[in-house]
Amino acid sequence: MPRQDDFPKVSTSTFTERKGVLKVAEVVNDAGCLWRETLTHDVGIDGQIEYVDPEGRATGRLVAVQIKSGASYFSSRSDGSVHFSPEPKHRNYWASFPLPVIVVLHHPEEDLTVWADARHHLRYGETPRIAIPEARRLTPAAVSDILRLDGELPAHGFDPTALMRGMAAETNGAKVTSLSFFDLFFHGLTDLGHCLYFGMDLALEIRGAKDALLEHEDRFLSWGQEDHAFLDRYIAFLVAHDLVRLDFDNWRRSTEDGLVGVFLAPLTRKGRDLVRTAADLDAAFFPPGRGPRRHLVEDRPVHMPFTDAGTRLLHTERFKQAFTRHRPT
Repeated sequence: MPRQDDFPKVSTSTFTERKGVLKVAEVVNDAGCLWRETLTHDVGIDGQIEYVDPEGRATGRLVAVQIKSGASYFSSRSDGSVHFSPEPKHRNYWASFPLPVIVVLHHPEEDLTVWADARHHLRYGETPRIAIPEARRLTPAAVSDILRLDGELPAHGFDPTALMRGMAAETNGAKVTSLSFFDLFFHGLTDLGHCLYFGMDLALEIRGAKDALLEHEDRFLSWGQEDHAFLDRYIAFLVAHDLVRLDFDNWRRSTEDGLVGVFLAPLTRKGRDLVRTAADLDAAFFPPGRGPRRHLVEDRPVHMPFTDAGTRLLHTERFKQAFTRHRPT
């Protein structure tokens, strides 16, 4: 029979942290907006607030939120402010995040909840330490101010057609075979349009195929810093418009190592709406006729080349044999 110590324990800090999350969810709900909690909390973003207009339309205006709950976060108070020092691992992440990032401090015993624009402070503040006035309470009215951190609130709901026009206009600036957000998104669709793939191989394949199709003398010869910046903007665009469920922290780590990240991410509701709108427009522009035709939204297989099959397979088999003979204890 198992002993009591054999069972997992839940620390009191878990319940304290949940009080802060539940407080934010309550305030956002009272403001008539949507609170979407992040399923994993180890990357410095606990959730997102999405603006819902007076007609009840979700608009795509998002703000990211990090919540700190507990009396210990209010131990440094002076001149009517709470002083908060973000952990080093969060500073660059919040400063480079494609959405505004607010930090919320919640004091359960005093029922005091305050907030600050962490991204703005980390980008333009003189020190990483953030002074949050105790008068800046998180209330339903304050939610509107928070959602305006990225500009005036949108007057209409999510518009997939307008978003597609913007995606086609965002290019890497090449004179002949330009690459656009539209190209990367629709050529990266897989799993019958439910997932999105991205990698350097996709970008290079599209550019190479365009070169071959146009048969132009000014062929694609190199990939420069401006092109890498273009890919960074594309990933930020996907996150800012909530088109895929992407681990942005993992993406940033790969770029810091000088690499171009690779991901296969499920589409969000907005991403699926965008794909459906594109498919409907495609069918309207090019109705069925004689013979087969290609479609804008198609299932594209994701292939991982196995160029070193012989040596890799041999080593894998050797490892399995060694592992079977010497099981770790």
